[in-house]
Amino acid sequence: MLIIERSKTIQSPLDRLWKIVSNPFRQRDFVAYKIISATKTNAADVGPDILWHEKGVLLGRRYDCECKVFGWEPPQWYCFGTRELFHVSFELEPNEKDIKLLYRVELPQTPDERHGPLTEVCDRTVSKLKALAEGYEG
Repeated sequence: MLIIERSKTIQSPLDRLWKIVSNPFRQRDFVAYKIISATKTNAADVGPDILWHEKGVLLGRRYDCECKVFGWEPPQWYCFGTRELFHVSFELEPNEKDIKLLYRVELPQTPDERHGPLTEVCDRTVSKLKALAEGYEG
């Protein structure tokens, strides 16, 4: 299993950052790969019961998957993905001045040789998320 963790200190109100990371339809605003479409597949609102179908391109390869929420503890932890392909989680640790973000990606079926390129994608994703949450483009 390939696991990539990145942390970043973000100066943003907690509710603003939570609304960005916990909404699967906001991901295309900050991920460092292409989400072609994300379509809700049930009647649930954004939250622990939402299901969605996502298509995109990651490292030059197309993907097509059904996603669901695996963990939902507002406003501090959110985990989503597919049962066998991937899990992505956002953990928010607020303090007096800012928020520490822990971004974790688990890829059970991904070969180790993709670690470098996927780490770069994670690094860019976290940087773009920071820029978005802090209110500027970067």
